[in-house]
Order: sequence, then C-alpha cells, then structure tokens
Amino acid sequence: MSIRSNVFQAISRRAIKRNGLNQEQTVKHLRRVFNNTPTLPLIPRGVKIRQIALPEFKGDRVSVKSPSMTILYFHGGAFVSGATRTYHNFAARLAKTLNAEVFLATYPFAPEFPFPAASNRCLEAYHYLLKLGKSPKDIVIAGDSAGGGLTLTCLLQLRDKKLPLPRCAVALSPGTVAIPDDQRLQTSCHKDAMLSADLVKQIINIYLPNKEDRSHPYASPGLANFHGLPPIMITASQDEILYHDAQTAKQKALSAGVEVEWLERSGVGHVWPVLVPYLPEANQDFKKIVAFIQRYQHASEISHTYGVQP
Repeated sequence: MSIRSNVFQAISRRAIKRNGLNQEQTVKHLRRVFNNTPTLPLIPRGVKIRQIALPEFKGDRVSVKSPSMTILYFHGGAFVSGATRTYHNFAARLAKTLNAEVFLATYPFAPEFPFPAASNRCLEAYHYLLKLGKSPKDIVIAGDSAGGGLTLTCLLQLRDKKLPLPRCAVALSPGTVAIPDDQRLQTSCHKDAMLSADLVKQIINIYLPNKEDRSHPYASPGLANFHGLPPIMITASQDEILYHDAQTAKQKALSAGVEVEWLERSGVGHVWPVLVPYLPEANQDFKKIVAFIQRYQHASEISHTYGVQP
C-alpha cells in the first residue's frame, strides 16, 4: 500500500463515507461530493476534449486526432450523481495510449429517474456510436462502480436484443447485486474507506424503489446469465464493500464460459484505477487494463462469435 493510497483513503473516509442518512440526505450528500470532485486536468498532448449535447447522446468526447478504436465509458456515482469531468485524466490516458476516442456518457439520475432510465440511456449511447458508423469490433464498453454495473447491463441488453456486441468490456469495482446481504455488508463495511452499508442500502432503495425490480438481470447483472458475452475485465479491491459484487459477476461470467480477466488488490480504495496519474497502484494497473483491451484489438471476428444464444 502506497503512502498516496493511504492519504486518498483517509480523505475519502472523511469526505464521503456516511452512516445514518435518510434518502434525501443521501442524494444531497453524494451529489455534493461526486458532482464537484476536485480534479487537476493533466491531459496528454494531442488529446482534445469536447462536449456533446444531442438528443441521442450527452457527455464528452476525449480523443486523439485520428482514433482507431472507441471506448464508451459509464461513470460512477451511485446512480444518483457523478460528473464526466472527473474522468478526463483517465479517459485522456486511455485515448493517448490506445490511439482511441473515449465517449464519456451521462445518464439520468435517481430518484428523479429510477431504474431502468439509466440503463436505457446507456443502451442509447451505444446505438449512437453505431449510428456514427463505429464498428462493434472497434468498440469497448467500460465503467466504474454504478457505471461498472451499467456496463454489464448494457452487454446483457445488447445480447438479448441480438445486437452486435463490442470487442470487450471493463468493469471497475462494479455494483452488480441490488439485493443487499446485511451480514456481508456489515462484515466488510469497516474496511471500505468510501461506502458504508447504510449508503449501499439507501442507494438501492433510491435507484430501485420497486423491490420487485431488484432481481431483474438489468438491475442486478450479477444474477444474470452471462452466456454469449464478450471478454470482460473486472477489478475489485479486497477492502471494498462491493468486492463480493465483483466476485459474483466474475463467477457468473466464468460459469457461462466467458473470458474473464480478474484484477484485485488490497490496500487500495474503491475504483482506484481511475486515479491515474496520482496513485502508483493506479498507474501500474492502468497498464494491465490497456493490455487487456489490446489483446482483442485485432480479433475482428468477435462480433460474429459472441452473442449466440444457447
């Protein structure tokens, strides 16, 4: 564990982690924190950022001049908050290293827009890329936390609708199960520097007010059948409360015969890889994420082999 990781987790525990908030207080707190995340833009030379505000897509495009691949990224924020600018450093390094364009998509937040508004909007974002003429074999879907769960949900929606699937996917500390296990949450709560058991349960109540929705595979992708999905990289910290969510998705993918790249660490916080270039652990694991994406860069046949139903 690096000194910088220790410092980040101490700040996170003080600024973000809370207990005993009601739903209204939870939304207000998380929006105050995640909608105004202080970031120092350290954008590599040759990478440009522009905003997109169209009916079919809202967000940012972070790109090199002549990209050869496309990454569709869904940000975190517990389904109630988050800002694309928080991810400019991470997206810019992906763009620079992979000679890519990264579309940082926005989506509607609960409680104003509960499930399935966010997942439907993410699917629309993928449709937008296809409308632009992007080839599925050159698209990667990725996301962190809530956005990691939305990444998996988007894959399931595409498969179920028999639409062409992307090259591969990356889910960083994904939230995958919306049916809380109180004992497990309480056991791991003390180790997590960002999320508490209380926060997780309130987020579920806010995003999925209808309890019958919580077992739906698009709300709890960790409970879904992953058959036919493309290769997926999943990362998780051993010290985070969503570690079991990530493990559940990994096991579901493996049992369905999906290729899985699993990356876990101890001594780091929730979604640590997005903290490039600030954390040494993030810088090390960023290279592993890039290597995973590059592994499938020339597998042009994947859009024809994945998505086949049993």
